[in-house]
Amino acid sequence: MLRNILKACNKQTLEKFRQFSKQASQVEDKLTKTNNYEILDTPIITSDDSLHCKESENSVLEKCQEDISHVAPYLKPSFNFAAYVNKSETLQELVKLGVQLYKLEKKAEIPAYILQLDFERDIKNHVIFLSDLGLETCDLGSFITKNPLIFKEDLDNLAVRINYLKFKKFDEKMILRIIQDNPTWLNFSTQDIDKKLGFFQKNFSLTGNEVRELTTKKPRLITFDLNHIKLNTFVIEEEMGFSPEETKQILLHTPKLFMKNQNNILKTFEYVHKKMNIPLETIVQMPQVLTCREFRIKQRHMFLEKLNKIQFDPKKPNYISLTTLVSGNDSHFASEIAGSTIQAFNAFLKSI
Repeated sequence: MLRNILKACNKQTLEKFRQFSKQASQVEDKLTKTNNYEILDTPIITSDDSLHCKESENSVLEKCQEDISHVAPYLKPSFNFAAYVNKSETLQELVKLGVQLYKLEKKAEIPAYILQLDFERDIKNHVIFLSDLGLETCDLGSFITKNPLIFKEDLDNLAVRINYLKFKKFDEKMILRIIQDNPTWLNFSTQDIDKKLGFFQKNFSLTGNEVRELTTKKPRLITFDLNHIKLNTFVIEEEMGFSPEETKQILLHTPKLFMKNQNNILKTFEYVHKKMNIPLETIVQMPQVLTCREFRIKQRHMFLEKLNKIQFDPKKPNYISLTTLVSGNDSHFASEIAGSTIQAFNAFLKSI
């Protein structure tokens, strides 16, 4: 391409181009040899020094004479287990266990991995191991669907991970609850889980019983992104104004709040605390209100305001708690909380 451009240029322009290139190289060498940038004097290049080249390609506005019928948008490769089920004993056994193959098809690299497995050699013993932990047949299908990579884990390592939980005084019901709610838990090494549990115990001043309570209540929180949890903790303490002890109380009551988007929970907090004038002490008692989206609380609060039924003081009659405000569907809210009808509530929403 450069050779064609140079051929199309006149000799005078070519000579100036060479001089400019030589000068640019000298400047670059000088910049390379020094640690600090310097202001270098270089001659001003006039407009006459621009390269006037002949176009060697057709304009994009010209009508295309070539056949481009073969050109099509890029489509991602798809996969379907249906073509293999009749011939694969492994797939047939997985179907019997209740595994949802259509969901596995959507996961990158999983279909090819599943097809290379032999049920007797690679899957059967893992299924027995999970059954011994208390998983029912109906639960096994859901577990494998969510965590097909469990078959990559060595059975001895899985046994060590379960023994670790027992050593930390998690009973069988707790362990079953953990793997049911968070199937990928068993994919984490004992060292990883120990560090994560230690993080929560140290940063929130939890006792051993509180660590077990939190883990059993929201197992997915323990293996969640710790940076996300740190950021949400910062938002709750520094931007909302809750004390470390109140933050701990919020964590134990509504752990999923620490997995939510920090911008969303902050918007909800600002509306509840500043617009509705709900004190921090009340929010601590019902922190699940912060998991509700701001627009939903705003709509319901404004409807109650229109009906003159704003009453969030528990010491006065006709008290409406934050929990009842955000729970239930719109029909339940309109009739049971607002004492109106869903038709009136929908009409109000259209008017705002």
